[in-house]
Amino acid sequence: MNIRFLVFLGFVLLAPALRADHADFVVVNATASKAYTEQKFVNGVPKPETYVFYEGRHFGGITRDASMAHVSFMDIAKVLAPNLARQNYLPTKDVKGADLLIIVNWGTTVTDETGNKSNLQFQDLLTDTSDAFKGLPDPEQGGGTVDIISTLTFDLMREQAYAVSAQKFAETNADLLGYTNAVNKEERAQWASADGLNSDAESHLADLDEERYFVILMAYDYQKILRHGSNTDAQPKPLWSVRMNIRADGNNFAEALPAMSKVAAAYFGKQLDDLISAQTDVGKGANVEIGPVKVLEGAR
Repeated sequence: MNIRFLVFLGFVLLAPALRADHADFVVVNATASKAYTEQKFVNGVPKPETYVFYEGRHFGGITRDASMAHVSFMDIAKVLAPNLARQNYLPTKDVKGADLLIIVNWGTTVTDETGNKSNLQFQDLLTDTSDAFKGLPDPEQGGGTVDIISTLTFDLMREQAYAVSAQKFAETNADLLGYTNAVNKEERAQWASADGLNSDAESHLADLDEERYFVILMAYDYQKILRHGSNTDAQPKPLWSVRMNIRADGNNFAEALPAMSKVAAAYFGKQLDDLISAQTDVGKGANVEIGPVKVLEGAR
């Protein structure tokens, strides 16, 4: 099976423009194995490591987004490369000799669309509740008065179905963006508080209920993968991963991407115990010029 690798032969970070269009918050989740961070950051200085990119999955969301459609994997890689260099991750054209294989996933989270009557999945979800009230007299058809208790019960069941749907999307987004542990910890700490959830928990839960752009980097020991090949059934574990996100509303992916990468750059290869939220400029704040780029074919 052929694998497409993206190799950079060089890159240059150009000077930023005088101002960005606006400011927004980027949220970052970063995980790394302890053994890896100990050998990567000796006395706080990142050891040089080479890498090649691998195109992962694009999550298209449910909203037509022209800014997302016009950004390719190549465009994303060009923005990420200079920020990876800040932690001494260096691109290489020697695919077989690369220290790391960095898989790049990106896209938009999916939010609850139960208000859309054309959403067949949600209509199926309501089928069981609506069946319980078939045969009730319809006053508009001259059938008498509908039992008010039954009507209220149906409304309650419908609201519960909406809640189940919303919760499902929120849980999926939490896993995707790396919020699960943080939200669970915040909810456990606040369950008995008379004041309810703290501001961080409320902010994180609000993030999960809206469309957000995200990029996920997962870095693997490529030499280990090459050595073992298909001789093991065990799924390789990433040495480190970084999940960065920003709200989609009011932004476009092409301009939000550099902002996300800029904030996340400080955490590539590192372990964060909590989510990091940082305000940064979004817009035409910087340009990146990449040298010659090659896509190489390799055998798995």
